[in-house]
Amino acid sequence: MRILFVEDDEDLGEVVKYNLEKENFAVEWIKDGKKAVEKALESNFDLILLDIMLPEMEGTQICKILRENEKTKETPVIMLTALCDENTKVTSFSYGADDYVTKPFSIKELIARIKAVARRWKINTEETLRFKDITVKELSKSVEINGKPIQVTKTEYLLIKTFLSNPDKVFSREELLEKIWGKEHKEQTRTLDVYISRLRKKLGDYGKYLKTIPRLGYKFSTEE
Repeated sequence: MRILFVEDDEDLGEVVKYNLEKENFAVEWIKDGKKAVEKALESNFDLILLDIMLPEMEGTQICKILRENEKTKETPVIMLTALCDENTKVTSFSYGADDYVTKPFSIKELIARIKAVARRWKINTEETLRFKDITVKELSKSVEINGKPIQVTKTEYLLIKTFLSNPDKVFSREELLEKIWGKEHKEQTRTLDVYISRLRKKLGDYGKYLKTIPRLGYKFSTEE
């Protein structure tokens, strides 16, 4: 789920972006009203979180522009603002906002509101893990690179999911054997090495990030 987040408060912006990305949302954070309109019209977002009080252009005006544009007229918009008076709320809804969250708000409430709007609009909120252009979808047990599915076995899927859930963590061979085949496994480390080799090949150019750490094991590293 791709979210355009428009907020000029640095502290709040960092907290919200961090927590939404922990929920596996893909978040693009913009701090300026006019730039937010440009970004919304040039890219495809599933939902827009929009502060009202912004430099260059207010959120209500942005919402109105988006609703009048064919590309964004049906993109869900949630307004974020410290203004809680009735007139501001009425104005926001009259310009096409789908929901209204008053500051200060809890991150849990915001995430719940996002998911509620997503359900109404039937947006796919499937839990995903991402690394660069690799996407692992947990519900469908699938792996994509640049949006294109790659064929992986159940074991390969479990391996890539383990690595992407713990970037830069070094796993010993025994740890991986237990995670994939269970504590009572009878598999040999050679079996694991074969699966790692196959997974690297299927990842193509991204296979270089699946690193062998001599005498220690494997890790999926962000380092080149």
